[in-house]
Amino acid sequence: MSNIYLLDCTLRDGGYVNNWVFGADGIQGMKEGLEQAGVDMIELGFIRNECVDLDRSVFSDAADLHSRIAKEDRAAIYSAMIEGTDPEGCYPIDRLGTPVESGIDLIRVCTWKRLMKEHLSYCRGIAAHGYLISVQPTAVEQYSLNEFTELLKRADEIQPFSFYIVDTWGTQSPLQISRYLELAERYLNPNIKIGYHGHNNKMQTLSCVQSALSMGLSHDLCIDASIMGMGRGVGNLQTEVIMDYLNETQGKHYDKFKIIELFYRYLRDIYAETPWGYSIYHFLSAQYSCPQDFATYFKEKNYGEHTFQRFLSSLRPEEKIVFRAGFVETRLKELGLS
Repeated sequence: MSNIYLLDCTLRDGGYVNNWVFGADGIQGMKEGLEQAGVDMIELGFIRNECVDLDRSVFSDAADLHSRIAKEDRAAIYSAMIEGTDPEGCYPIDRLGTPVESGIDLIRVCTWKRLMKEHLSYCRGIAAHGYLISVQPTAVEQYSLNEFTELLKRADEIQPFSFYIVDTWGTQSPLQISRYLELAERYLNPNIKIGYHGHNNKMQTLSCVQSALSMGLSHDLCIDASIMGMGRGVGNLQTEVIMDYLNETQGKHYDKFKIIELFYRYLRDIYAETPWGYSIYHFLSAQYSCPQDFATYFKEKNYGEHTFQRFLSSLRPEEKIVFRAGFVETRLKELGLS
């Protein structure tokens, strides 16, 4: 393995907890603090077709990005994420401008399995504006190994900065992740970085990283994490935890205590109001390979873990892909559980 890069995604994935309301000072303070802690890449939030809101880590266009985050003398790579949608709903590429106009270097694009060709073409269009591109196929467990191989070959054609193994639903074990990593190692150009983004439904994100590091990959490895694991559902790998591990085993010199300081200064009140972390609901959603929205809904409704398990066991594969509250309530009535 040539290099290891740590990407902090608190301002993006953590925003699922608080609707991305970190406050203007919080966004600036966390960006600066993460850089001081030695984080290699900082994901500043989402790029969406929304109105400008200085208190949210959601950006409307290049001008909005530049006015809030641009910094010439920086050590970290700045990134933002665009969510894949149906082609007619994709964020307009012409509003991204260039890296000079926006102040960011890397754009990560969530791609969908059913729109693989369209989303990779979209990535190519963004790259033409001068941005580094990261291909982020959501819910990797939806792909068979043959399908994943085909995706790797197609992604390799556009030569992205990085290609990620994305465990959106927190279902994957170290053994399962290693199978995808082996394929990425085999089919991606050596210059393309391989990334891992996991959710901690089964509390195995650190184990997955440890497994990846033990594989002796020749590609550079990118690891996603967030402060105290703040993120969708139960959250992600914890930045301070992986910093400690990489310092001890890989000769890194990240400042993990700076991360603790950032939590106390900017996130402690958010956690007190809306705590995140492990729950049986999210463990069950991972066991049944379902989006985390199902778990969050049942937990917030206080329907009970046993009810949730009975509901999950009734689902056909095609019913697991997209969460719909109306569908959930109808099925509960059919099962005599409401």
